[in-house]
Amino acid sequence: MPDKNTKKDQSIIIMKHLDRLNTQLLKEYSEGIFLINCEGDIMFSNEAAFKLTGNEHKEKSQQLTALIHKSKQQQAQDRFQLALKGEKVQFSTIIHHKTKKELYLYITLIPIIVNEQVAGVYAVCRDDSKEQERSNHISQLETHLKMEQKLANVGSWYYDVMEDKSYWSPQLYNICGLNPKQLFTPSLKEVLQFVNRCDQKRLETAVMEALSTGESYNIEYTLIRPNGEERTVFEQADALVDEQGNVIQLIGVVHDITESKVITNELKQKEQQFQTIYNNLDAGIWSVDLQSNEMIFCSSGVSNIYGEDAAKLLGNRDLWKSFIHPEDKLAVEKGQHQLQKGKMIRQQYRIFTKTGEMKWVKDRCIPTLDENGKLVRIDGIVEDITAEKKYIDQIEYLATHDYVTNLPNRRKFERELKTFIRQMKKERCSLAVFYLGLNRFKHINDTLGHDVGDRFLQCIANRLKKFVTPSVLLARVGEDELAICFLSLAQINQCQKLATALFQEIEKEITIDDFSLYVTASIGISIYPHDGEDVKTLLTNANLAMRRAKEIGRSDWELYSPLMDSETYKSYHLEKGLRNALLQDEFFIEYQPKVHTNSREIDSIEALIRWNHPEWGRVSPEDFIPLAEETNLIIELGDWVIDYVCKQLQQWKSQGLQVVPVSINVSSKHLLKRGFVEHVQQTLAHYNINPSFIEFEVTESSIIQHEEHVKKVMEKLKKIGVTFALDDFGTGFSSLSHLKDFEFNTLKIDKTFIQHATDKGKQQAITKGILYLAHALNMKVIAEGVETKGQLEFLQKHECSFIQGYIVSQPSAPQKIAEYLKKRFL
Repeated sequence: MPDKNTKKDQSIIIMKHLDRLNTQLLKEYSEGIFLINCEGDIMFSNEAAFKLTGNEHKEKSQQLTALIHKSKQQQAQDRFQLALKGEKVQFSTIIHHKTKKELYLYITLIPIIVNEQVAGVYAVCRDDSKEQERSNHISQLETHLKMEQKLANVGSWYYDVMEDKSYWSPQLYNICGLNPKQLFTPSLKEVLQFVNRCDQKRLETAVMEALSTGESYNIEYTLIRPNGEERTVFEQADALVDEQGNVIQLIGVVHDITESKVITNELKQKEQQFQTIYNNLDAGIWSVDLQSNEMIFCSSGVSNIYGEDAAKLLGNRDLWKSFIHPEDKLAVEKGQHQLQKGKMIRQQYRIFTKTGEMKWVKDRCIPTLDENGKLVRIDGIVEDITAEKKYIDQIEYLATHDYVTNLPNRRKFERELKTFIRQMKKERCSLAVFYLGLNRFKHINDTLGHDVGDRFLQCIANRLKKFVTPSVLLARVGEDELAICFLSLAQINQCQKLATALFQEIEKEITIDDFSLYVTASIGISIYPHDGEDVKTLLTNANLAMRRAKEIGRSDWELYSPLMDSETYKSYHLEKGLRNALLQDEFFIEYQPKVHTNSREIDSIEALIRWNHPEWGRVSPEDFIPLAEETNLIIELGDWVIDYVCKQLQQWKSQGLQVVPVSINVSSKHLLKRGFVEHVQQTLAHYNINPSFIEFEVTESSIIQHEEHVKKVMEKLKKIGVTFALDDFGTGFSSLSHLKDFEFNTLKIDKTFIQHATDKGKQQAITKGILYLAHALNMKVIAEGVETKGQLEFLQKHECSFIQGYIVSQPSAPQKIAEYLKKRFL
């Protein structure tokens, strides 16, 4: 415990300190202030303190803890002890008021430090119930208290002009590299010795101006410690003046900013590095402060993408929106709303640059929210993805378009058709799917090469593109197949009109490399929703109708009918039954005579295979021969016919009949079979049949792809006496080289020409030409399908030597033919 003299000395020191801090100011201060010595006695209180507590303490010495409620006295005593140790203490407590009411106070204990020792304590009290009203005053007090708290990091000093004395805080000694225990306070001249020579004059001038004018100053300079170490400091000083305006004190702080200066320089370097990186990125970096509604950062990449000066973009936060493509503005605006919820957004949209160039950009926006969830800043990255978009579009185009015609392919057609169907369903309308099959296109590819075939397809596609509108889709869906979708089309007369227009475009002559090329088309049509309500069904049914159109005849069209499904079912079961037909002995042969035109004497007969199906009865060869070709059963069937005919010839001979040559239709696959010639020879020998009684009928289409091989087979068989006829002349490729190179014995004019032989037109002229050609080549010529007297008279007039048809006899059973052979004439 200090003695009385010490206590007295402290009181004197306190009073001196009080005098320096202006006693009158403390008295008039609006908050309660107590000056307490180290014993806890109240040495002074202002009027505000008296009003606040309601206790008179002037009459006798009183301790502050005596005013405090018993339940809080120990707490107050503990806090006071902390203040005596040099700590600033704040706490809430309860006191006894004069009116016997309890009052909540907020007390701040501030130690009074003189010569580095605590000489007393200021107790600043305020009514805690009026916190809101006194917030501004408390804020001012907090500012001073915070300065004291920072004395551990910031050196402080003040210079008393009247006493010509300076006071340094311990930290200021540390900053200067001195020992605080030295209690050495240098004069201004001595201070300047610690300052870098380059900064001495600036600091001296700043201090002298503050002393003479009362103005504050702040200055940055370099200190040099006694050990030679340099420290960068920032000094700030304020002047206190009396009522006459004379400077009485300078109070200042010195902040050692060496480390922060290094960090600041590093940050500047990093910022410059990032700025360099940002400005050399292809992407643009930007940032917007929503509180000021300003763009606070905009890299050169943004300017490069938009073609606008960065300064203008920084000056107008919404300028970027004016560049957005009108069709994309709504989607972009919609995405922006997500930012308000704190969600990052990624958007791709088009812009028009300042020069009018259209670009695709990818924009990523990153929101920043404050503690209340309010959007305060948006950072973003924008990239020019025009090239990438073009590449992706190119890949998408290649994946959805035919590379030859540039038409949409089947995948895209199905996708677009699905969209159209949804639209029609919504509008309760119809649409039509046209499925086009190009006839004889494969022949063009095989004979003239794929280059010519590709250019031919391109010509066809370009002609059909005239039909394409926003409501019409044209696509290539197969090697020789096209598909067209027409919206709002259901009436049959509309379909017929469009089909006719399509035929006209497709069947026009196309000239490629001096080749005049023609194709015909078969069209199948299905209608939504009558013929199907989905893509697969509509395309399947249109394709089925197209195949039916091919069966009926080229350059024809067919609307889908449910009956076609039954035909498909039948076709499937025919193919299945075809495999067992030979084993079940369901095939048989009918024969049709060929006679001299004038005498009607039988010259030869043609063997025609027939199938008696156990369920459907007689099946037309037009139905099962193509199936046999596709399944390769045509070879087994051909062998069976040759064997059956040779056996029949042997039987007629045994009956004493004068037999005539029999024609057998043979397919290209049969001719290509290894050992075909040997098989024919063995069969003829087995039944003891002269080879001259066998004639093979072949079509041009069956030899066109394998001319050399077929020619060798024909030569071998002709050497033993077998003859050959060129069947259906005029409907195939009609190449004169075939007549020259293959040396056919007989030429058969197709029935399609004979049916129009009496019409004075192109087909009659062609028929005359074929007859003339056959005569000139010294070939036997037979007209097929002769049915009327007029046709017969025409053929007689133009010296057609032989005829075959219903006017003479329809195909008949072997028994009937035996009777014909007996008569010899029909």
